[in-house]
Amino acid sequence: MNALRIATWNLNTWINRSKKKISNSQLWQWAIHHVAADLVIFTEASTPPPSEVDDDWSVVHRPGGFPGVSHWGTVIAGRGLRVERITHFGDYELDTHFPGSLTAADVWREDQFIATVIGLYLPYRKDKKKDFIGHPTQDLVTMRGDFTQLFSHRKGPFIVAGDLNDEHSVIPAPLSQLGTKGTRLVDPFADLAPKTFEQDWAPHRRFTLDYLYVSESYAGRVVSKLGGIADFPTAFTMSDHAPLMVEVHL
Repeated sequence: MNALRIATWNLNTWINRSKKKISNSQLWQWAIHHVAADLVIFTEASTPPPSEVDDDWSVVHRPGGFPGVSHWGTVIAGRGLRVERITHFGDYELDTHFPGSLTAADVWREDQFIATVIGLYLPYRKDKKKDFIGHPTQDLVTMRGDFTQLFSHRKGPFIVAGDLNDEHSVIPAPLSQLGTKGTRLVDPFADLAPKTFEQDWAPHRRFTLDYLYVSESYAGRVVSKLGGIADFPTAFTMSDHAPLMVEVHL
């Protein structure tokens, strides 16, 4: 079977660096052995990737990572794939509203185009006084132009994945309204709503904050899916998030 395993996982780098002392290398190795994805969207990931990641991996990210947070951001990585970051369409530059929130790339396996991938990390933002401003879901609305550009200039399939930092019972409108028949986004986990995040403070409640959406053309070819702490029971020993993974028959 010509299959592709696609995953997303928030690595919680800032806490792992300062408190848990879990290295970027340990996080990648956990993902390689427990998730075993061919294409992965890491959020809150240290950049660049660890030095021992071999040449079989093609990796893109925003240079320097998320501005002001010491070299972490969203990484799109493919094993045995070619991954090419997208930054502009003509004079239009992506990821200018909330720099670091969006990473986009085109992905191929040899000469076969796999998908345009949009990796998202939507933090709760603070001003200089450390007061919270905006909201992750409202940020999606502000970023609508980026999504429109990507869907207008690429024919699909599309994969949109990452940490949206809010609970959504349906795909948010700025994403669900994109595309045409075949490229419109579908949530393979809609019937499951797996818990992907655990608060590290009492009472340690769990929420669904991470999402992995695929185009309709791929949704009908999902042959397996794993998600949240139920399917990755040791994930919370490594991060405060658990991965999502779908296997698609190409």
